[in-house]
Amino acid sequence: MIQKNLEKEFVSVILPTYNRAGYIKDAIESVLNQTYKSIELLIIDDGSTDNTYEVISPFLKDGRIRYIKQENSGAAAARNKGLALRTGKYVAFIDSDDIWEKGKLEIQLEVMNTLPEAAIVFSDFSAKYHNGLIEKSHIRTYFGVLNTYNLRLDDVFSHKLTGNITGINNGEKVYWGNIYKTMIFGNIILTSTTLFRHEVFNSTGTFDTNYKTLEDYDLFLKLTKRFIAAFVDKPLICYRYSENQLSGNLFFGKLCTNLIDIFNKNIATIKDEEFLKKNRKKIKRRLGTFYAMQAYYYFSHDNMALAAKHYWQSIRNNPVNYRAYIYLFFSLFPVSITNFIRKLKPIGKRSAI
Repeated sequence: MIQKNLEKEFVSVILPTYNRAGYIKDAIESVLNQTYKSIELLIIDDGSTDNTYEVISPFLKDGRIRYIKQENSGAAAARNKGLALRTGKYVAFIDSDDIWEKGKLEIQLEVMNTLPEAAIVFSDFSAKYHNGLIEKSHIRTYFGVLNTYNLRLDDVFSHKLTGNITGINNGEKVYWGNIYKTMIFGNIILTSTTLFRHEVFNSTGTFDTNYKTLEDYDLFLKLTKRFIAAFVDKPLICYRYSENQLSGNLFFGKLCTNLIDIFNKNIATIKDEEFLKKNRKKIKRRLGTFYAMQAYYYFSHDNMALAAKHYWQSIRNNPVNYRAYIYLFFSLFPVSITNFIRKLKPIGKRSAI
């Protein structure tokens, strides 16, 4: 059982939603059914036009829930609204199509109580696909950076937590350390798995509303640059793939643009000359991959001028990517000549970065 003195610590759970009437009931119930009971649930409705309110309204009798509706402003603004209204010492987020395991908060709070230096605790997660199939551990599938660089958790984190944690069984571990230099090359934190000490946002700020995607990755980079993170090597939530998630070509284009901006912004702030020297080729190849992804987006939308520009940037940073040369060559020709290669596999995998 969780320590009695910790049971008094209040957790503010922020749940942003937009047109997720078919999913949000399960998300709410998973929060209310936590073994840790000292919570408030802030539901930020980002201008839903479906029957979200009708689904939520029976829960509003529970005094732990506050419902706030705002004009549609995006996920970053909705989460920021929740942060502005929170009263808890700790902050957790859950997306409206995800489901928490019952012991999520209890496990994470006990980790934080054991590791006072940790400002963020996150975890592995399972996934449920449209066809009902479930993947028990989804972190490596979802976040490509771990497999791209063949990283073990021991490579990412410098320490393991010793001692017993409620809900952590044999074979399951808790890792902790400074993970910023891994995070630069790709995100490994899923928002719905996180728990924060509320004061961290005083030094990093909140979600950047200029980003319509990857706003969470941008904030997590700021947080992990300044604070120690802990990771529970156990799925504490179920990530559900819903039919109306932000996806498709428009999402891919925004993702690529934001990736390049976030990556360049963070590399420019690194003062560790030894790190920059040691990872020079890795940095340039990663940037080259992002430019190739952006170039393919323009190429697939018949914008050959911007495609050629970005393929050239990709080659400058990663000259060993032969596919970029092929696409650059065809992007210099009229669209009618390039149509036949449209079915080629895109350069760059459209997975979470």
